[in-house]
Amino acid sequence: MKEIVYFPFIVLSVIFFSGCNYTNTVKTVSIEKIDTSGIYFSYEYLGKEFDGILPLEITHEDFTSADSLKIRINKNYPEEFKFVSVVHRVWNTQDEIVSIRNDENKEDVYSFNQLDKKPLFLGASNEYENDSLLLDFFVQHSIQSDKMELVGVYILIDKYGNATFKKAFTKNEDDLQTIRTLIDKLPKFTTPIYDGDSVAVSYLIEIPIYK
Repeated sequence: MKEIVYFPFIVLSVIFFSGCNYTNTVKTVSIEKIDTSGIYFSYEYLGKEFDGILPLEITHEDFTSADSLKIRINKNYPEEFKFVSVVHRVWNTQDEIVSIRNDENKEDVYSFNQLDKKPLFLGASNEYENDSLLLDFFVQHSIQSDKMELVGVYILIDKYGNATFKKAFTKNEDDLQTIRTLIDKLPKFTTPIYDGDSVAVSYLIEIPIYK
């Protein structure tokens, strides 16, 4: 009698929990940048690319932008994701080219962290000065107000040091126009170098938007 009563419950439980697994998929994604706003990354699902940002407080582990994140993606709503774990980089593995291409000339585009010589902004003596100098530049070329927010923006720096807009973490058309205008004003960066050659690089920066 007990078997007759509990058997349907067990079957339904198995179906329910199995069904839960089918609604999610787990992916390992590269960290594009870490700053005070959070951890930026992007991922592809079913041929479509999505951008993501997670708070710095997601884990108490020590990790850097050279590591990766494991995230769980909702298959029905792929723009929704949850943090799973940090995937630490194995430093003796061979670097790989990022799966991004420059649409204009079909050249491979590298990750900022892969480069042997990173592009420097005007006046920077090392890569760590880039962010503060870029922010100063954008502030100087903006109409300032009391309310300001920082928007994450991907730029492409080609092998000659020219920067162009790729995409931004906003869908506001006015903000996008402001971002494009500011990027158009950027001076040349120094040449990005990988394995002795000048290359194109994807670089995530923050741009101040005044409201």
